[in-house]
Formats: sequence, C-alpha cells, structure tokens
Amino acid sequence: MIEALAGLFTFASVLLSVPVAPSLDPGPSELCPNDMRLVTGTHFDVMQHYCLPGTDKKDPHCYAYFPGFSAEEGESKNINVCVDQYEAPNKKGSKPYVMKSFHDAKSWCEKRNRRLCSEEEWETACEGWDKRPLAYGWSVDRKLCNSDKLWTPFDAKKLNDPDKDVVKAEVERLWQGTTSGKFLTCVSPFGVFDMMGNVEEWVASRKTRKHPGALMGGFWAKPWTGCRGTNDAHEATFAFYETGFRCCADPGTLDAKGKRVSRGGGSKKSRAK
Repeated sequence: MIEALAGLFTFASVLLSVPVAPSLDPGPSELCPNDMRLVTGTHFDVMQHYCLPGTDKKDPHCYAYFPGFSAEEGESKNINVCVDQYEAPNKKGSKPYVMKSFHDAKSWCEKRNRRLCSEEEWETACEGWDKRPLAYGWSVDRKLCNSDKLWTPFDAKKLNDPDKDVVKAEVERLWQGTTSGKFLTCVSPFGVFDMMGNVEEWVASRKTRKHPGALMGGFWAKPWTGCRGTNDAHEATFAFYETGFRCCADPGTLDAKGKRVSRGGGSKKSRAK
C-alpha cells in the first residue's frame, strides 16, 4: 500500500513539474456581450481535492493538488451564465476598482443591466470543465497571476478617515495590483481573467452564509487562494483597499454591446426607433 502511494506521489510530482500552458480564450458567445464570456457546467456545493504534502510544515495552506483526483459532493445545479471577462470596470488595461462594498458592487452592475455573480457561478467560471482547484491548474505557480506580493500593514484610521484625500493616499500607498488582463496566464478555461489574485471580488453568497455577500479569489498577497477560497467574514457594507468585483448576466438578455434585449429579439434602444 505504501509503495502504491509513493508511486502515486511520484507520478503527481512529474505532472506538476510540467509547465502549464495558458488556457486559450474561447472568445465571445452570441449569447453574451462581447466583453463577457459564456460559462456553462454543473456546479457541486462541495468539491474535494487531494492536497499533496508541502515542504513547509508550518504553512497550513495547500499549494499543490493531485491532478484530476476530485470528489463532487452535495447539491448540484446547472450553471449557464455570462461573466465579465475582467474585474470591474471590465476593461482590459484598466486599473480594477477597489474600496467597493457589496452594495457598491451590486448597484454598479445593476446600472449596467447586469448583476453580481453568485458564489456558485463564480466558482464554475474559475474551475472550468475539469473542476480544477486553481483557475490555471492543479498547483500554485506564483508567476502566473498577480498573487505573490508581500503583505503591507495598513492604517485603519486612514482608510476610515472622513477626508477622502486621506483615504485615497492610503489606498495608493497599499496598492500592488495590476491592470486587468496584464497576466495573460491568469485566465480560466472559459477565458475569464484575474480570478485569482489582483483584487478580491464580491459575489452574492450561498443561502447558507451569514452575510449576503462574500469575497472570492484572494488578492495580490494570497498566492494559495483558489477557486473555492471564499471569504465570508464581512458585512455588506465592508469596503477595503483590495475589494473589487465583476458582473454577470443571464445568457440572451443582452446584445453584443451590452444593451438589454427585448422579448421581440431586438435591444430596447433599437425597438424605440
């Protein structure tokens, strides 16, 4: 038995040492706006992965998983959703928003005919069809996403100062993010960028959570945070120097430019003409 396990670990080590090619962007779907990507699949409430032993016994985080060795558990649901390709403002090359609360994120998306992604939709977009624990694969590679910066101590008083200039200066001092899409290797199989690292993203929580919103994907100082790394500790009013978001929409409800589609098949704008 021990020899068999040793063989498995050796095989896994070989697989994990092979460079991971970046997932190719499948491009836009006719069911989604051009700046969104179609995400489909079956989501399971619990996804178990086998963590390979690490070299640092004091670090509780998992940095490598046995490839393809997963167990799907709990309630399942079919996911079919359009997801913003980049973190808000969803523009490649733009600096993603931070200091946004759950309420801020929800309002911003709704004003653009979109909504916040659910926790299950976000996880599906990150995991891909093979249910991988990390957006880009099965082991942490610190070079693939912006997630390996050193944590910088923050000044809570300045972040909560009534003077917006004081807040702005502190946020700029702490900023270690990058512009959206800069890391071409930080992309999920569905073509969604920066789901790990950069800024944490607000989602609509599972019904079992205490708060209506949760944060996903970690930020620039958490290389270990994967597709199921939910941070559900904060109330909906919480906003911090690394909290951002992205939006979702139901397929077929928006045209290629993001305008709402009427039941007759055209956008509301074209129908008014």
